[in-house]
Amino acid sequence: MMFTQLVFAASLAWKASAANIIPISVGRFNLTFTPNTINVTQGDIIEFRFWARNHSVVQGTWDEACKPINTGGFFSGFVPQSDTTKPNNNTFRVTVNNTDPIIVYCSQNANTHCKNGMVAVINPRGANNFTTYFNAARQVPGNSTSPPSVFGGVFASLGSPAGTSSSSTSSSTATSTATTTSTSTTTSASATATNVAGSMGASLVGLAAAGAAAVIFI
Repeated sequence: MMFTQLVFAASLAWKASAANIIPISVGRFNLTFTPNTINVTQGDIIEFRFWARNHSVVQGTWDEACKPINTGGFFSGFVPQSDTTKPNNNTFRVTVNNTDPIIVYCSQNANTHCKNGMVAVINPRGANNFTTYFNAARQVPGNSTSPPSVFGGVFASLGSPAGTSSSSTSSSTATSTATTTSTSTTTSASATATNVAGSMGASLVGLAAAGAAAVIFI
């Protein structure tokens, strides 16, 4: 029985430590996500890396552009970054629970980031694609909407293995002063992600617990 438990713990630890982390740069090139279209598989981890100046990531709904999804989803809060040469060391990670199309937008209302095209699509399918949502966002008459609090993901230090999270976050409710708008150019990527298999010399129980903590369903 003890042997079975240890084998199960080892299996969980390896699965957690070998997860694929797919990076998305938030605001690296003006008001854009890079890439803005990606295809991933169940269990992959989307890692949002925040560049200057102050951005957020929200899971949106296909029914109304620049509005959060009604059930489930995620929101990073606003993550400021003053250094224009590198991203904030705190990343926001979301574990993909299925392969349904997912909308992501920045809810920063200083210069209306979502309306100006700061959107991305994960696993596009049919009409649920980047161009469709981008065009809908451009027609939004007012501000985008932010959820009331951070949820649906974990903050982790840049470069840390899957299954870890930082002890504190750097999200805020401040606003940005960025002014450049984006265009509808699609930048795509498949899930040829960074494999972050950790050392198996660490505690099996600790690794299994860390892996479980990182799984956030969307």
